[in-house]
Amino acid sequence: MRITLIGAGAIGTLWAVKLSQAGHHVHLITRDGADKRALNLDDTSLTLPANQPDLLRYSDLWLVCTKSYDVQAALTPCFAHLEPETMVMLMHNGMGPHQWLIDTLPASQPLLLATTSQGVFRAETGEYRHTGNGPTALGAGNQAGEACQFLADVLDHALPAATWQSDILESLWYKLAVNSVINPLTALHGIKNGELLKRDYAPIIDALCQELATVMRAERILASATQVRQRVETVAKATADNYSSMNRDVFYRRPTELAYITGYVLQRAQAHQISTPHHQQLHQAVQQVER
Repeated sequence: MRITLIGAGAIGTLWAVKLSQAGHHVHLITRDGADKRALNLDDTSLTLPANQPDLLRYSDLWLVCTKSYDVQAALTPCFAHLEPETMVMLMHNGMGPHQWLIDTLPASQPLLLATTSQGVFRAETGEYRHTGNGPTALGAGNQAGEACQFLADVLDHALPAATWQSDILESLWYKLAVNSVINPLTALHGIKNGELLKRDYAPIIDALCQELATVMRAERILASATQVRQRVETVAKATADNYSSMNRDVFYRRPTELAYITGYVLQRAQAHQISTPHHQQLHQAVQQVER
């Protein structure tokens, strides 16, 4: 396949290298506008073409791996080169940009939504390390996307395990729920994920999970506070020695994805007139430390 990968950060680099190794023709869209980009992942180094309009136009798939707050700015200049049959797939933390794309793209444009638990770490040398295997889920973002189930096999062949989800919004919401607990708490307190398993954090985690389950049910996602908490604990244990992305963003004084994680929860809660005081307080607290 001819694949354009938009955003060559940690997850973007991982997929670019793995898809290239699987035999696909990979092209990058990067912020610097250079016509090629050298990628380094573990013991692999390769150079891929970048920012070339013809390669963008004739791609079979656009895989968008930018930060959530960069999706609109990264995609908008590309739309002039979007062919009607090109598939567009979003793969980023948080939620919100998918609705903008649904409203922006023609209904006939195949839209896919994806989430991954693959772990990637950027070393101080600038090289990326694939630190952990995790599942990738993808599904249709609109009716046209329903015809693209074969992409699960494409991704799975390049970097297993990837599976097609008939209701991808459920997977996205559970990922959002986990992120909206782990990311802001670890960013606010300057701790690794595993620290959240201590008793001191149990009351706030319980309260957050209760609010999340209420909002998720209003969004027609089957969820209980217990189920949400179990997901949070599973991820916190599996990534106990890791810092969350929001923790690192605050530490290095970079923009966070708070608006697309906790902010999206608050937005949907307001739409359903659901009170979420603990999320509101946490949102305000993280806003203070990220300034």
